[in-house]
Amino acid sequence: MEHGIQRRSKPPASTGGSPVVAYRVTASDGATATVTGRLVLLGKEAFAVFAGLRNGTTYTFTVAAVTAAGTGPAATSGPVTPGPV
Repeated sequence: MEHGIQRRSKPPASTGGSPVVAYRVTASDGATATVTGRLVLLGKEAFAVFAGLRNGTTYTFTVAAVTAAGTGPAATSGPVTPGPV
């Protein structure tokens, strides 16, 4: 059975003139190591794919834009708990 979480985020309001070349997306359950997702592009939308998230465990997600100038400040989601899809 597939399991998943869907979160959407908006692009940064300003990039300081540098185009966004990537997004750094992480998931954390607050108790163990943070997991970095794999970004998948489908058309004009990007999705972060994580392996190993557990149903019933609450996670927070952070998204940060990466430009030639470096990584910008991260936006953090509220708590999310995955379940069966």
